[in-house]
Amino acid sequence: MIRTLHLHDFRNYEDKTFSFEKKNVVFCGPNGRGKTNILEAISLLSVGRSWRENEISDLIREGADNALLESEMEDGDQYRLTLTSRSRKLERNEKKRSFRSHLGKVPTLLFAPEFLTLFSATKRERQRFFDRFLFQLSGSYRDDLSRCNRAIKQKNVLLRTASQDRSQSSPRPILEVLSPWNEILAQSYPRVIAERKKLLADLRPILQRELNALSQKEDEIRLTLEWEEDFDPTQEGIRQWLQQFSSREQAAGRALIGPHRDDFGFFLRGRPLPSTASRGEERSVMLALLAAQKSMLQTQFDRHPILLLDDVFSELDQQRQDYLENLCNQSQIFFTTTHHEHFQNFSPPVQKFEIRD
Repeated sequence: MIRTLHLHDFRNYEDKTFSFEKKNVVFCGPNGRGKTNILEAISLLSVGRSWRENEISDLIREGADNALLESEMEDGDQYRLTLTSRSRKLERNEKKRSFRSHLGKVPTLLFAPEFLTLFSATKRERQRFFDRFLFQLSGSYRDDLSRCNRAIKQKNVLLRTASQDRSQSSPRPILEVLSPWNEILAQSYPRVIAERKKLLADLRPILQRELNALSQKEDEIRLTLEWEEDFDPTQEGIRQWLQQFSSREQAAGRALIGPHRDDFGFFLRGRPLPSTASRGEERSVMLALLAAQKSMLQTQFDRHPILLLDDVFSELDQQRQDYLENLCNQSQIFFTTTHHEHFQNFSPPVQKFEIRD
């Protein structure tokens, strides 16, 4: 459990400390006052990244040079995360820690309103959703994904430059320039694919069980990892594709294979979920997916993850609200809402914070 949370120059908070006395904590107030920013801070202390940041500078209060997040845990451990425009530095009990060594120390599950349209959203949103979960399960996944993203960023710069340079009559020179970045992709990308596929394979039976329990039906749910190009997801297969189709990438001016091009597919009753599921069924699948993730984190780390629920009760009917409340059992939960009635009948005691400034 998190006992205290201190925010300094983070988002709209100049200097704010929260002390948590109960397991269930609600932040209540009008929209636009910073309720979600508090959940975002806890998410950052858990996985090092926010589900809604584009740049680190987005997280720093306007006019400040850096942001500081601090928390004290029930067991006495103290965490500090310092954010600058270029870096993130994590400390545990005043000693610098890598995020790989931080794996599982503060496991969290996030449920935000935008996740309710996850299945019909852009593939980038699905990537972010699953990446956040995999960051907590595998330190090597974070490293491999980071290497891939860095290689793709450099490749895109080089490919755009080459596509604008009409003197490049042959793809051979650009292939030589791209070679070190292609090799990084060839080494790291197959491991990213393997981790993503393993996650989906592990999730599916738990998701199926939870969905059956929630919907009281036995509609088959299937998860897939998909990509647009035809390549063998091995080191040698990726090397061969990158060499054979270098001219295509040069013509496009961007990298055509990599983790950024993967998509996560959901199929219900044998058809793509967005084309066959009702709005209620999509919410049931999302809740079942959250329950499956909670089960996996609990099994791996032998502790209940902290739940971060961002104003989602208003989006659910009573049956799904009851399911979500039951899912919160034994976990510390932080949730936001604009309506007091969403927690008045919550069975465990609730500590309330009014967020109005």
